Amino acid sequence: MRRDVTVTVADSHAGDIDEVAERLRRAGMRVDGALGALGVITGSVDVARLAALGELPGVAAVEQQTGFQIAPPDADVQ
Repeated sequence: MRRDVTVTVADSHAGDIDEVAERLRRAGMRVDGALGALGVITGSVDVARLAALGELPGVAAVEQQTGFQIAPPDADVQ
């Protein structure tokens, strides 16, 4: 099962965001975007590989994106 993730790039690797993104790809992450000005990379990864991403050089943090769903306006609320 895949999870959407947000990866924060370490300050020491801020200028190397493309290299960090490539490391993430090689580790099994599907990279959807690299926001250099923010130092953030978004994408998805299989849950079995999630912990390994945090060990890569240049990665400061890996966070799973949380989603939620609300009922439509005309739905019965319980």
